[in-house]
Amino acid sequence: MVAAPDDDGFTSVTHKKPQRAPRNRKGKNRFVERTLDQKLKHREEALRRSGYLDKCREMVRLALAPPPQREGDEDREGVPPVPCPPPVCVVCLGLGSVSESSKAQDQCVLLEALVDELKEELDEDVPTEFYDPVFSPEDAAFLTSRGHKVLSSDHPLRLDRRTLLYIPHGPRTLFEALLRANWTSPAQLERVVLLANRLDLYDDPTYSGSLKSGAGRGDKEALERGGDELGASAEYIVRAAGLFHIVPLPPTKEHLEAFNDLALEWVVPARLEGKGEAFWLGELEEAPKQPEQDQRVDEAADAVEKLSLGGA
Repeated sequence: MVAAPDDDGFTSVTHKKPQRAPRNRKGKNRFVERTLDQKLKHREEALRRSGYLDKCREMVRLALAPPPQREGDEDREGVPPVPCPPPVCVVCLGLGSVSESSKAQDQCVLLEALVDELKEELDEDVPTEFYDPVFSPEDAAFLTSRGHKVLSSDHPLRLDRRTLLYIPHGPRTLFEALLRANWTSPAQLERVVLLANRLDLYDDPTYSGSLKSGAGRGDKEALERGGDELGASAEYIVRAAGLFHIVPLPPTKEHLEAFNDLALEWVVPARLEGKGEAFWLGELEEAPKQPEQDQRVDEAADAVEKLSLGGA
């Protein structure tokens, strides 16, 4: 391109580079969403790097081990005085959406690792069932693809066999309904094995989630009958805390949000000795308006149905 002459007689010339055709940048630098399988694999790698999965698997091995007074066990640290009765199946309630929550992904990874440990220790298959009303079709399809059963309706809380109930940070009403549904005999209550909120913390006034924390004068009556400041009954949780052996999950800073205040818990048979018939008929309750068994079933169904309403 030739410009007009300047005053000094020189003519300035500028050169323009020919324009290139625009590149096809379709797809370049576009964020690629990881699949749900990739997300869980990523969470699993993080849990393995921190050593947390190995610590939790060791906890399960020691819980199932013979008591230390048996020959050869005296020097083994961490072996509980009463072994955990081996569960024959696992039920997970209130996990949350695995496709949406990284906390639920961590909790799912831990559960699968512990189920693998149970299978190795028991040398048999351990069927696993999941239920949460917030599950999306993607959640259900994913869990099914990994060999689990996803229930389309709420799980009956009255157990017909020894079951490990995995309920991470479930609502207090669910634990109360679960315990009431199985509070009919020593044999029935011993079917309940929990990997869930620590039952003993509900009656600890120093714990923020305690029934007693923050209670004022207006709450005294509720606490005396085993309820909380909202009037929700928790008498069976308080009673069960003294009957269950409680093994907290290993401490962790990296995965605190997913696993804080969770524990493996099971009934100690010796603590049930001497409990009379009235203990199992619920002497703390007022006379129900319907038969006791029907009331337990209704409360259990209602608690499971409301899983998505929040944690304890």
